[in-house]
Amino acid sequence: MKLYQRVASCITGSCILLMSAALPAGSVFAVTDSSGNEITMTAVVKLNGTSATAEGKNVTVDGNKITISASGDYEISGTLDDGQIIVNVPDETADPGTVKLYFNGVNITGVRDAALLIENAENTSINLVEGTENYLYDGQTYSATTAVVYAKDDITIKGEGKLRIEATYQQGLHCNNDVKITGGTIKVKTEAADAIRGKTSVEVKGGVIDINSGGDGIKSTKGDVLISGGTIDIKASNDAVQGETSLQIEGGILKANGDRSLTNAAGVVKITGGTILATATDNQIASIDSTQNLVTFQTTAEQVKDQIIALTSGEDTVFEMVPDKKFDFVMISSPELKTGSEYTLLIGEKECAVFTVSETVTALDPVTVPADAVVINYDVDCNGTEDVRDAVLLARIISEDTSMELTDEILERSDVNGDGKYNLSDLTMVLRFLAGLD
Repeated sequence: MKLYQRVASCITGSCILLMSAALPAGSVFAVTDSSGNEITMTAVVKLNGTSATAEGKNVTVDGNKITISASGDYEISGTLDDGQIIVNVPDETADPGTVKLYFNGVNITGVRDAALLIENAENTSINLVEGTENYLYDGQTYSATTAVVYAKDDITIKGEGKLRIEATYQQGLHCNNDVKITGGTIKVKTEAADAIRGKTSVEVKGGVIDINSGGDGIKSTKGDVLISGGTIDIKASNDAVQGETSLQIEGGILKANGDRSLTNAAGVVKITGGTILATATDNQIASIDSTQNLVTFQTTAEQVKDQIIALTSGEDTVFEMVPDKKFDFVMISSPELKTGSEYTLLIGEKECAVFTVSETVTALDPVTVPADAVVINYDVDCNGTEDVRDAVLLARIISEDTSMELTDEILERSDVNGDGKYNLSDLTMVLRFLAGLD
């Protein structure tokens, strides 16, 4: 899959080079902002595998390291196999402007350090150019930094394009100050660490965010997490969303699936809007301060992922989401839940409870899910047939056979028991099914 992404990015980069070659000498890449105004780049950086070239000002190239030293608008395109983009404004008091990075088909692997390092700047924004796909990867040998994107100052992600951050060894995005996301289609996958971490705060106001994390999903280590917009889907091995001083949800669509779902060191999760599904296995949300109706319940037995959780009122479905991870605790909140109305809870398309919303927080008795409500997909290779080939493929995935091309759907189905891992438990379930024991 990674090879495919690299090839796709190389093709995109080649197209950009051909387009640039057709421009008159001295031309500088320009984009149109949300107001329709054309922005001329301060400099244009083209990545060429193991090196780079820059046209414009405030950019220096030293082998595979590209350093930007002043605020302005910088277009970046192409592939860098083992290198780094560095933002380092010497004096942010004298130059308090924003360093605006326009990702226009970027593919960077930071083998020895962060693919993008914000060393010093008042604020840096990653602007995802519409119609482009951009990829940032990590490597095993990191020195001082601990993330694919490492920012010592504020960082904002925006735009209409796509960004994928993959971290096998490190965090996805780490910021010592504030993280803000207002747009873009962003996918963050980490194997062993947190996906998005801001020390002072993390704020999501827009965009489509898909997180699959071996640690926490979205986290602030010293401050606040605020979600006021966007569509967010989190599958986390630890906390799905964690705030230190506060965790507040004001809007957007949030699916928070983790061993723990919504946590806050201060003890209270505040909800004033948004459509939310929070699921967990380790513990419930300790305390909720909500102005919007919500329902909480625990199942009598742990449930596998990929079962539809829905609320209906008469013939209308007022809420429906599918958890990405096994669960036994569920919280649902939606502006569609009305006080005094009766609802039916369905899990796996089976009726589990009927209740009336009588107050802001409606806590149901422990819910029993009918055994036949659980539907597990054993078709690991996605070919429409459940057979021994599924077990063979799963065994190769567990043994980390790197010669295979794996899609996201195959990897998703490989986690048969929904615990966020690929291991012998998943293979045992497939083998038992093929042997007719389940």
